[in-house]
Amino acid sequence: MQFKRLVVPALFTFGLGGCGYFDGDEKQQLEQAWLAKNAQLQQVIEQIRSQGIEAVANGAEVGSVAACVASKLEMDPLGELVNVEGALVESAKIAELLSELEGLMEQDFSLENISGLLQKGADAAAYAKQIIAAQGLERGLEHLQQMADSSREFASEDLGAHFQQLLSECQ
Repeated sequence: MQFKRLVVPALFTFGLGGCGYFDGDEKQQLEQAWLAKNAQLQQVIEQIRSQGIEAVANGAEVGSVAACVASKLEMDPLGELVNVEGALVESAKIAELLSELEGLMEQDFSLENISGLLQKGADAAAYAKQIIAAQGLERGLEHLQQMADSSREFASEDLGAHFQQLLSECQ
């Protein structure tokens, strides 16, 4: 009986780990390490995640790091995805991530497809949740299509590399 209590949770944990379910913590740690190199940038990203890009842009002092970062993210078609923790180190190719997001958002969410969502990865689900929370499902799908259309020039880049390059222009 003791063996069964240990094996079942271990298999479940291993299964979720294999699906990428726990990778978010690792990405968050990598992102925090990257942000720790620049305290101003870290503060701005935290403000954006708590207040929103538009609020930071409106309240930032002209010429400041906050104004630069908010401006760059407002103009970037993928800027809104910076709100997901770990996005600054996300290794997924932009085109693949957007395609996966579109597929997730078109599904009817039910108990039957939750395991499928875990199989596809918790990361894409986190980005989809961000878009849906900000705009609702229907407008989110439209926005996702606009993102895909306007990000073709850097579609083969990693999302994290794209954000890091964009934000490094403000340092």
